[in-house]
Amino acid sequence: MEKLSAQDAGFLKIESAHCPFHVAGLMILKRPEHAPRNFIRTLVKKCGRLNELWPVFAKKLHDPEDMSDLAWVPADDYVAERHVLHYSLPQPGRMEDLMRLVTRAHERPLDRGRPLWELHVIEGLPRNRFALYCKTHHALVDGVGAMKMLQGLFSDSPSGRLDFTEGLEARCHSHYSLLERIGKMRKGLLDQYKALPELSRLMAHMGMDALKGKTDAMRLPFTAPRTLFNTELDSRRSLVICDLPCNQVKRTAHAMGGSINDVLLAVCGSALRAYLLEQNALPRSSLVAGMPVSLKSSGSSEGNKLSYIMCPFFTHEADPLKRLQRIIKVTSAAKRELASVSVTAAEDYYALIMAPTILLTVTGNATRVRPAVNAIFSNVPGSRDKLYLEGAELEAIYPLSIVTDAMGLNITVLSHVNKLCFAVASCPRDQPGIEGLGKLLKAGYAELREAVQSAT
Repeated sequence: MEKLSAQDAGFLKIESAHCPFHVAGLMILKRPEHAPRNFIRTLVKKCGRLNELWPVFAKKLHDPEDMSDLAWVPADDYVAERHVLHYSLPQPGRMEDLMRLVTRAHERPLDRGRPLWELHVIEGLPRNRFALYCKTHHALVDGVGAMKMLQGLFSDSPSGRLDFTEGLEARCHSHYSLLERIGKMRKGLLDQYKALPELSRLMAHMGMDALKGKTDAMRLPFTAPRTLFNTELDSRRSLVICDLPCNQVKRTAHAMGGSINDVLLAVCGSALRAYLLEQNALPRSSLVAGMPVSLKSSGSSEGNKLSYIMCPFFTHEADPLKRLQRIIKVTSAAKRELASVSVTAAEDYYALIMAPTILLTVTGNATRVRPAVNAIFSNVPGSRDKLYLEGAELEAIYPLSIVTDAMGLNITVLSHVNKLCFAVASCPRDQPGIEGLGKLLKAGYAELREAVQSAT
């Protein structure tokens, strides 16, 4: 048996029937020009063997009911048809029909008695295109790990094909000996002890900023204002997707001495401000973004190694240029702070935020205190090159993530070639008109780009 880490176990403990804890990707692909008529059916059959390609798909929970001693075991009862599902959209195959189908699939929790993943193959889009929707429990993989897995699924050549022999070989070398496990445990305890002074220093710096009333600084957890996004949820979901041009955003960031992430955060701040103004619900203080930061080494894909940056969206700032400048100031300082501590200390900081969040959610008290953050914002690096699956070109990929009670808005961005693919997940119960957020994101970027061009 393979014990789950505290982080991965936490994602299972916090899950409920109305708040599933899976991450997903919606991929739009174009069929090869001379593909045979049975191309999609053949692809479905091959995808049924993904448990051979990715060892993480070949394991299940030992006892899904026992939350005190969670462990993975090999899934010796795997049935491909339970994990790979095939649909055809009614003609003319509108994007609205696709999003309606994907939204329903995203609302449903994964069956904990099986390997915690599903792949939905959806044909019938116009211009000879089809879609893949793949969801995986967050306990198995984080956003960065999922991207590494997807890069293994796709090829950088139209002639590339799925190779299952490599996956089987990797699977044979994925276990550790007992001595290796004991060595890792000892090192982990030593790292935790060494990390205590670093963690104390990090928390002290944030506390001092709060006491001094600094607004352009990383925020302490549970100090965000109450908003429409921080209520109890039901099981319904709203999914919104849109694109921004990557090279343009990069030039905008470079002109201001910031990063692409800074520009995207400022665009989100603009869109959220506009949305809340429309609803007559904009708080005086800024909404706060919770930004997961991956600490994973280049050779690791399974599990989660995360820390966190809590940065204001500066929704109370009307000027788009000033909003971006203030975000750059906060994120630059936060990155320096995290870079000055060990990976263990940064992970412990994330655990300090997650522990009360899990406790409050599990006990049904998440909405009785001020929100830890108002929305989750993630920017996951993707591929700069064109990618292909069995010769089908990947046109876009949208990362769909998790919302929970008191944290009902999740904005995730993934880069692909020259696109920044936005995916917004929310619960429409207390968020009227949230389906219009895509247009507000595009308008927010246009306004910011114009302001930067005028200033430079």
